[in-house]
Amino acid sequence: MPWDRRYFKGSKVYVEVDEDGELVVDGGRVQMKYSPGEDAKVYRAGVRNVSGPLDEDGKPQPSKAGKKSKKSSGSKKSTGTKATQHQIQPTEAAKVSTEVPDELISYPPPEDGVVEVYTDGACSGNPGPCGYGLLMRDGDSYREINQYLGTGTNNIAELTAIKVALENVEDKSRPVRIYTDSSYSIGVLTKGWKAKANRELILGIRDLLSEFDDVKLIKVKGHAGHPLNERADDLATSTLDGI
Repeated sequence: MPWDRRYFKGSKVYVEVDEDGELVVDGGRVQMKYSPGEDAKVYRAGVRNVSGPLDEDGKPQPSKAGKKSKKSSGSKKSTGTKATQHQIQPTEAAKVSTEVPDELISYPPPEDGVVEVYTDGACSGNPGPCGYGLLMRDGDSYREINQYLGTGTNNIAELTAIKVALENVEDKSRPVRIYTDSSYSIGVLTKGWKAKANRELILGIRDLLSEFDDVKLIKVKGHAGHPLNERADDLATSTLDGI
């Protein structure tokens, strides 16, 4: 199961969610940890104390959806949350740069002939303001792209980053390696996970993937100090500056 950023009693944490980004509730509690590392200690937190969206002051507020387990709740999800599960129209143009950041100037180049892409998504609240960032390396060629998307979910941002990466590879016969820290994205795109949310976006990306001769999505450990992944994270989170 993937892990998603939430708030627990005012502190940023990571909680276990299903392939649709919904909290995995067991006996009124959710799996939670304070860092994304695979070896991080896992706790069981009361679902009522785990927040999702932020209020107008940017503070976490209790998640209404989390007050009932998925099994016991027969009510429909609010239309406000549901709307974010579909494709969203970006409210700002994408930013593109070919300038290599100082910390990556001496970084080893990608494997010869391989187009290498690192992608990431960011979201303040879930749903909430979201954006994506990516960097592409092809020999001596370097490109960064990031964009604020508007209101959506972290999963939408992660998926959109991969979609934009695929759309920016000109030669589909080339080997392409896309690195992401989103288990959800890899699951719904390559492992046959059933997608109840974001179906239009996911199906579109699957179609794009089918056009390539040799493309792989590779899981990279998030927030583990990997320079390229950290750069993608910086690009994604910078789209939320001032939001």
